[in-house]
Amino acid sequence: MKMMRWGIGIWLLGLVACSKPTENIKLVVDTDIIKYTALVQVTDAQTGNTAPANASIAVVGANAAHIYEISGKKEIKLVQGMVTIGLHPDIVPTAQNPITATVEIAAPGYTTQRKNITFTATARQQTVPIGIARVGNTAPPIVVPPPPVYQEVSLNFTGRCPNRPDVEIRPSVYVSFRKVGTSESFKYLGYMDKGNITTNLLEMGASYEFQIIYGGNSYTVSQQIDQASYNLTVDMAAACNF
Repeated sequence: MKMMRWGIGIWLLGLVACSKPTENIKLVVDTDIIKYTALVQVTDAQTGNTAPANASIAVVGANAAHIYEISGKKEIKLVQGMVTIGLHPDIVPTAQNPITATVEIAAPGYTTQRKNITFTATARQQTVPIGIARVGNTAPPIVVPPPPVYQEVSLNFTGRCPNRPDVEIRPSVYVSFRKVGTSESFKYLGYMDKGNITTNLLEMGASYEFQIIYGGNSYTVSQQIDQASYNLTVDMAAACNF
């Protein structure tokens, strides 16, 4: 598997007074390496459900070589209809020179869809919804109503390496959510910066699953919302390859 190797932000945290030089030391890994990103969300245009599991994505066009999956992999694939892509860290859009890439979505029985994604100097994060229609289906696409708004809740996510208790991940990624016990698709919650996100889309007393798509994998954690802030830990094995 081809993967770009670049510097990952790593910090050492520890206690000043300890009996051994390496005691209680944590390696803190920051995933905020790709600065200009886009969350691609592929759904069935007529139902609004997640794209079929065999849907594929390809980046085409002149700037395809500059596009990577958010973890740094050149392999880009949909996981439950979603993937985050972005520009190589050395490629920076300017006001005079925005950078456009084209993604192509294909799935058996569906009409292949292409969409341009433009990275600009003023927008480091963006969401790109893409609806694909079944071949021959001429029904208008479904219109999804906006979610209800509640009081603000702050979530602080810490990523964990399953086999490295000395490593802590500070994820800068997009987060999706859905209520526990439902069969509905995950919906976009927001972008977390170094593990932190504040949102007004969570209902007090309700339980939610939170999902991160990173490195071609899905990572989830659940929490009932009864207060204004939570610290959550989620396994992120794909962020541990450094």
